[in-house]
Amino acid sequence: MLLLIRNLSVGLLGMSLDDHPKKIDDPLYNSRLIKNYIEYTARQDPDVDINSLLTYAGITTYELEDQGHWFTQHQVDRFHDILVKKTGNPNISREVGRYAASSRASMVVKQYTLGFMTPAAAYWVVKNLASRLTRAHTFKSRRLGPEMVEITSIPKPGVNEKPYQCDNRMGHLEAISRLFTNRFAKIEHPSCIHRGDGACRYIIMWEKTASLIWRMARNYFALFAIFACGALFFFLPSISWAAVIFLFASIIMGLSFYSEHLEKEDLARNLDAQGDVAKDLLDEINMRYNDALLVKEIGQATSKLLDIQRLLKSVVDAMQRRLDFDRGGIWLASPDKSRLCYTVGYGYNREVEEILRKSDFHLDHPHSRGPAVQAFNQQRPQLVSDVAEIKEEISARTLDFIREIGAQSFICVPIVYEKESLGVLFVDNIKSKKSLSQTDISLLTGIAPQIAISLHNAISYQRVQESKEREESLRKLFEKYLPAPIIKQYVDSGEIDLFRGDEISITAIFLDIRKFTSCSETMEARETVSFLNDYFERCSHLISEENGHINKYTGDGFLAIFGAPEPLENHPIMAFNAAGKILDMSGNFILGGKPMSIGVGLHTGLAIIGNIGSQSKMEYTAVGDTINTAARLQELTKFFPDYPIIMSRDAWEALEGHPYHRAITNLGMQRIRGKKEKLEAFGFKPIKDYPLTMLQTDINYIPL
Repeated sequence: MLLLIRNLSVGLLGMSLDDHPKKIDDPLYNSRLIKNYIEYTARQDPDVDINSLLTYAGITTYELEDQGHWFTQHQVDRFHDILVKKTGNPNISREVGRYAASSRASMVVKQYTLGFMTPAAAYWVVKNLASRLTRAHTFKSRRLGPEMVEITSIPKPGVNEKPYQCDNRMGHLEAISRLFTNRFAKIEHPSCIHRGDGACRYIIMWEKTASLIWRMARNYFALFAIFACGALFFFLPSISWAAVIFLFASIIMGLSFYSEHLEKEDLARNLDAQGDVAKDLLDEINMRYNDALLVKEIGQATSKLLDIQRLLKSVVDAMQRRLDFDRGGIWLASPDKSRLCYTVGYGYNREVEEILRKSDFHLDHPHSRGPAVQAFNQQRPQLVSDVAEIKEEISARTLDFIREIGAQSFICVPIVYEKESLGVLFVDNIKSKKSLSQTDISLLTGIAPQIAISLHNAISYQRVQESKEREESLRKLFEKYLPAPIIKQYVDSGEIDLFRGDEISITAIFLDIRKFTSCSETMEARETVSFLNDYFERCSHLISEENGHINKYTGDGFLAIFGAPEPLENHPIMAFNAAGKILDMSGNFILGGKPMSIGVGLHTGLAIIGNIGSQSKMEYTAVGDTINTAARLQELTKFFPDYPIIMSRDAWEALEGHPYHRAITNLGMQRIRGKKEKLEAFGFKPIKDYPLTMLQTDINYIPL
């Protein structure tokens, strides 16, 4: 009865009220209503082109097949108008309503209605069920007698019903009785909204069922037999009277058996109907359960996975387990949004999958009309119930592709995140041949945003990771030009004052390779560069071990700083240790056929540390007297060849207690370039009894 009541609600669109907005475009009528019209027309007027009717009304075949789809007043009006025009039958709505008792579209409702056992019970539940099955009217039922009820349909505000829908409703109400008595009910229609009344009232009368008639006949005959036997007792002999009693009893038993037989037939028919309804209900429950599990599984997978390939694979695996589609796949847009590329899918054989991976859909062609491209660009799902219907609308290349993969009917649903199309979800059936419906679109449209959100998160995560990798690469690159602590300081603090300088206590060492210019004249340019790079790499490593850094290179020498940018409490000791290790290591390099000699100047004091230069080019360095003094002390090593490391008194005092302190000699007051006053210098000469740590040797070292 569910559908009969739903179908009779088709006419219940209600009247238009001026003080309420019209519901001309609201979904009010279930698809089974139109399907009844289609079945009836195909049976009575087979020459009528059904597809042209649906096209005129703006109804698609997949919407029609979807029992959960609802049509608007505008759509059903256009459908009725074109149907009357094509068939020439103005009374077709009433006839279709009556036909509902035997239509396939109403089969479930018919079975449900029979479950109520009697017409009175079936009509009575109209008031309880119709309001849930129609969005246009509410119903009230009132019993007027054993075979008579009154049903009132009250239109909801804004509904604009047409007279043909009232006729269709009466046809449905007539058809309910036929399910029980095999005859249409008689209907009186004293009030109608199309005659200016506030509601439609229907007085419905029906004949008794055969089992009820025979049961009543048995009861009346039994009553007659009792009185007849009592009267005949006084007039008939005992044997004759007993024969009459036996005759009456036999007739009563026969009537009882026959009425019970009819009742059992009705009961068996109802039980069969209930069994079919239960099967349909279980199938529906199973389908909804799988849909719910699909959403749950996709939600669980998408909340945990941030790798795009694993994420999409988990989605299609869940679709394969839970959805009743033979094949499915996900196409993602290329980074420049010029193509749709197959990413992952299920149900495709090896040959078809190879075709999919080699075939991309062009998004940058303005004339691309393929369903997948249309779904992506218009951000609307596309359902193709038969490829033959669209072959004139798509390109030959697209049609060949569809035929290659064997698709006949399919659905394309866009994957959209915040109005940005990310890809397309595709499903089809090639084995089961199961028709696709609006319910399928609704389900896929429901899970597509969830996929889109998770896909967006995964893409964002991937971009963040790529950004981190680029940042790390840039950091490593910058560390070749700037100390790592300086880079970290600017990155962590977000400081933008690049030209701010700080006065810090540091120790600076200047190093120069002795006679390198003359010795390198006999070397190839590539050999010279390789020699210096190898040597400076080792020096940098030793300086880093002592928490210093090379600030700049000066051809065949360099400036190294200790105590900046990160303050160090014992930076003079670390600088001296590094200088000693470099001195020890340098003697193992061969330059000009003999061990290489170096000179190192070392000074401790205050210096300005910061970025020096212009807006277009700058350098992180240290400036001040401390740097200049270290450079001049290095020049003194040329005049004191036995002392490869020369330092100032400030540095010498800071080294007090160092194991090699006694190897440092006071060289007296020395005049140095650029200073008016003499500077007290101290020279370090390695002691054989206390050699500095020797480093690992390689091809550039002299074996010891």
